[in-house]
Amino acid sequence: MKSALTRSLGQVKDRFNRYRYWEWYYGNLIRGMEKAIDKRGFGHMSPYINKPGIAFSFDDSYRVGQWVEYGKEMFGYYDVKVTFNVNAFHHFEGEREHTQKEIDMLLELQSCGHELAHHGFKHQSAVSYANENGSSAWIKDEIISLFDWMENQAHSKTKEKFKKPVTFAFPFAEYNEENISELVPDYFKIVRGQLVGNNLTPFSHTGLAPSLCIDSKFVPNVKYIKRIMKAAKQTGCNLIFMCHSILPKEAEWDDFGWGEDPIGSGEWRITPDTIQTIINEAKRMDMEFYTTAELANVATFIDRNLGSCVRNHIANPYGSWISISELSAIKELDLSGKDISNLDGIQYFTKLEMLNLNNNNISDFRLIERLPNLKKIDIGNNPISSKIAPPLAGLKVLF
Repeated sequence: MKSALTRSLGQVKDRFNRYRYWEWYYGNLIRGMEKAIDKRGFGHMSPYINKPGIAFSFDDSYRVGQWVEYGKEMFGYYDVKVTFNVNAFHHFEGEREHTQKEIDMLLELQSCGHELAHHGFKHQSAVSYANENGSSAWIKDEIISLFDWMENQAHSKTKEKFKKPVTFAFPFAEYNEENISELVPDYFKIVRGQLVGNNLTPFSHTGLAPSLCIDSKFVPNVKYIKRIMKAAKQTGCNLIFMCHSILPKEAEWDDFGWGEDPIGSGEWRITPDTIQTIINEAKRMDMEFYTTAELANVATFIDRNLGSCVRNHIANPYGSWISISELSAIKELDLSGKDISNLDGIQYFTKLEMLNLNNNNISDFRLIERLPNLKKIDIGNNPISSKIAPPLAGLKVLF
């Protein structure tokens, strides 16, 4: 039998080898990013346009209960915006369809400013499914089927519906060039993979976007993430952080009662403490929080009447996407009498000075505080509730 000293030395050696591996792994990632650093500087930085940030991207919507319990309050209301990548079915429990309770939870996350992106109807590998059944079958069964499923759902109380997804996350991060070309631009503006090139995503990106998995099994120490964030900010580009479950370290996966098969899935998790550390570091570094759709320069709207009205104010009202950069240049907007009930999307009009919202069905005006240049707003003839933002300095409000 090995002596206690021999076992102890073996454990020390094992820890040292793991340390050396992660130093090499993250050192290579950071050196790749540093090659993209622009030493000329960036001048004035504006959110959505050129201010670097991070996009948390959470996979597998059967984890929605964990996202809500440990993430909703931490992320806040249109503060730390993230992307949740949705399937129609639970991975376990007989691969049942999402319950109404789970659909409600997803839509409540959307109502806080988060993106609900496409992750495949049944989370099938794009490569394997297309190889076995053909690309057309993969598109029909995994892509179009989830679009249709999402369109047919609504919140049980608010009746709010899913936005149509504009970004996609490949299940298992498995894809090839044919899969990408099948999806972009016909169905999505961005498709998310994993490690690609320098692992940075520029603004207004189209096509394959890289991501770094920061689940605990891949990140033994959050110091590596801080170093990556520092390098990314100097490049003027953005980082997409792939995650799965949000669970405290002490939470036992067995407690969810999903049997033996899902045990491996329980390794794909990140703690609330780690996420909070990353959030704090990003705020300290003055980095933004984006959804994947925002990195694609795509504005989306919960209220379809608002989305339709906005199209009348852009150069190409019939285009596939509404550009955030185009909205950010608009200074006056008349939306009176348009039967609008939700202001989601108004935050992209960052240079807006005059806004007419008279005679609509809006009760929640909190997003108005996201318009720093607003000087005059008409909110008369709306069912105003207590959810109204504090007046901005110098803002003239008409009731």
